[in-house]
Amino acid sequence: MAPLSLAHAWLALLSLTFLRLTAVSAADITATFTNGNNFIFDTDGNAIDSTSGKIDFLNGTYVWYGLSFACAKEFCGILSYSSPDLVHWENNGFLFDPNTTEIANLCGGSLTGNCGRPHIVYNEADSEYVLWVNAQAPGYALFTSKSATSGYVPLAQRALVGVQGPATMAGDFSVEVINGTGYLAYSLLDFTKTGASIWPPFLQSIYVQELTADLKNTTGDAFQIMPVGDLVDNEAESPDIWQRGDYFYVTASNTCGFCTGTILIVYRSTSIQGPWQRQIISADTCNGQTTAVLTLPSSSGGPTTYLHQADTFGDSPGAITGIRTGIHGHDFQPLSFNWDGSVQDIDCTVGTQKVISLAPGNSTATEGTVLAATDGSGETDQAYQVVCDLPQNQLYQTWASSASGSLTSVGFNMAANSASGNLSVTVFRYSNNTNFFTPRYVWETLATVNFLPTDLTASMAVLQVPISNVTVAVGDRLGIALVNGGITPMCHPVKTDSNVMFDVDTSTRTLFANGIGQVSLRGKQGDTVPVKVMPGAEIKWYATVV
Repeated sequence: MAPLSLAHAWLALLSLTFLRLTAVSAADITATFTNGNNFIFDTDGNAIDSTSGKIDFLNGTYVWYGLSFACAKEFCGILSYSSPDLVHWENNGFLFDPNTTEIANLCGGSLTGNCGRPHIVYNEADSEYVLWVNAQAPGYALFTSKSATSGYVPLAQRALVGVQGPATMAGDFSVEVINGTGYLAYSLLDFTKTGASIWPPFLQSIYVQELTADLKNTTGDAFQIMPVGDLVDNEAESPDIWQRGDYFYVTASNTCGFCTGTILIVYRSTSIQGPWQRQIISADTCNGQTTAVLTLPSSSGGPTTYLHQADTFGDSPGAITGIRTGIHGHDFQPLSFNWDGSVQDIDCTVGTQKVISLAPGNSTATEGTVLAATDGSGETDQAYQVVCDLPQNQLYQTWASSASGSLTSVGFNMAANSASGNLSVTVFRYSNNTNFFTPRYVWETLATVNFLPTDLTASMAVLQVPISNVTVAVGDRLGIALVNGGITPMCHPVKTDSNVMFDVDTSTRTLFANGIGQVSLRGKQGDTVPVKVMPGAEIKWYATVV
């Protein structure tokens, strides 16, 4: 990953798509979305690790499932999260064990699909969930489970598609049950038309087909979506099929895997046989790539809400593009429609707020390690962005304890694709802010931990420092020091409030930085201390006092 400079990271425009919940009745809740690229965290403080994922309303619960890239390999597993409100997400773990030989053979390797674009549908007749994944050929691999969020078992049979000839391969796809009938929308990669020196390397277009009653195969003819016949239609991927009123819709992007900004295509037709109409409703999908559209149930008889979901790879460090990374945000846009069924352009303007109404789910994911913490930087409605400033700097995050008692743990979020050294962490107590500018000052060490490279993942997971036999009082000034002993970057979330200015006497939550190797006075007059204040900046952290 390419490191970002602190100046760039903290002076750049900070943005976040966040959710704020309010109750509107005993049966309804609303969610407010504020435009921008965002990072969402589960109830234990870990960043949601989901790529090419989808949220479905399954058995009365909002379930978000997608590819994990925490292991920095082509396939790490498919994680799921549950939520009652689209805000608080509890990690359910993997849908199936990703580490067996059978799964490694199915999901590993290059140009195999890597069990990507997972989609779940529920077979009411058999009371089972059917998981489709893009893995190997022909068609798609299948799993089933009695639970929506775990216990999936691979099937020997494969779901075949109506059109897949020689030198072609079924690619991105979606499956959905609409009015009791299952449908598949899939992109067909066509390797018969290759040879371009630069682009495009191949063609791919989208087909739609019905599913069998058990939702484990296709039936009937497959119909190609080709309303214009240009390179937009012939380079379309990441489809999702859904219905509103009399229209079937298929949302898609141009061919550009894991890109920072792809066009958002909307096809619509009153029949899967066509004819189809095409729109492009965004030039860059809010700096991301479309993954799905969630049909939100209404508990009050009101209109259904259609919520567009995208992976925002523009949030990645250095705007990583074209590679698999777990460090990216997620954008949500409620869709608006015109009288003729066409979809209005989405508005990616930072700061624009949109309110939707939704039925509460039955998940109890409203508590967790970080949500129950005594002090911290905050989990929701926070404008975090990723900075990769370790090992260029040593960081010192400070705060004043809001409670008296035993300090039992301190945690923070960190990520690294391939750490080359340990991350040394010290929790300390100090007297006042002048200590950071005073030579030879010695703090009170409360705990130390050396995290090994294997302890860090390629997603922004929480690293926890356990603490024992340490008593703190209200107002005690505490801090956590982070030192990267390697040469490869480590990345973490930072939020910045430009209205917060540093006061040496009164500031308690301050992020100090010291350039690696900077251990002496600097400047033309030889009187500039090496430690710097990052005004208004704060890493993502928490502390628990009991």
